[in-house]
Amino acid sequence: MKHQRGLTVIVTTLLVLTGLIGWWNSRWSALATTRVPQTRTATLFLPGNSGAWLSVRSMVVSLNRPELATFSLTARVSYAGHVSWQQHAPVAANNPLVPVIFKDNTHPQKQARQLRTVLQQLHQRYGVTHVNFVGHSSGGTIAYDYLNHQSQAPVTVNRWICIGADFPERTGLRTAEPQLHILNLAGNIGRTDNDSEVPDNTVTPLARLVQGHVGSYRYEPLHGPIWQMQHSLLHENPALDRKMITFLYPPS
Repeated sequence: MKHQRGLTVIVTTLLVLTGLIGWWNSRWSALATTRVPQTRTATLFLPGNSGAWLSVRSMVVSLNRPELATFSLTARVSYAGHVSWQQHAPVAANNPLVPVIFKDNTHPQKQARQLRTVLQQLHQRYGVTHVNFVGHSSGGTIAYDYLNHQSQAPVTVNRWICIGADFPERTGLRTAEPQLHILNLAGNIGRTDNDSEVPDNTVTPLARLVQGHVGSYRYEPLHGPIWQMQHSLLHENPALDRKMITFLYPPS
């Protein structure tokens, strides 16, 4: 019996390791031949409700490779809004990637105000003048609330990707952002219009909120099995990696 239990543990471990290796290879192969222009535009990753580093880690690590982008900084925001910075690589013409980790991670409107501080310091300390946003779940709402705030940081937001984000009780965008291009992605498990937490009909209102105020807007539903399209697994989906990087840094 002990030998059988030991064999079961070994087989299970091998299956898990095989699955992890296959998953990582799929992420790597999806970007193996991809090349994008190298710029000083920083891409900020905004986790969703109760999200932290693990919510954006896979995306950041996957895109952190030569001729794509560079994991340059991590910004950590305290409850009170104090920002501490950890530098991993130079902030240069290397498509800097910057995850933003909020200690108070359940209040999007407060986080949007704190995001302004992050952007101000990113400009002052590192000379960044243009940024992109990638927001998963309420990370997309944080980005929207920042854009709709009367006072913004001295940076220009070029591109914004929403992944499974909903927009409850939001009013239309107040200011014109003709330079802003938006990609709104929604996960759909099988033939449902839902990623298990966020239905499509709470994702699509963004079109109405930004209509006539931005350079372009595109909504794209994604369909697949639960292990790819479940809300908390969307940011682990290798199919999103190439889609993200080519939208964020399009050929000039």
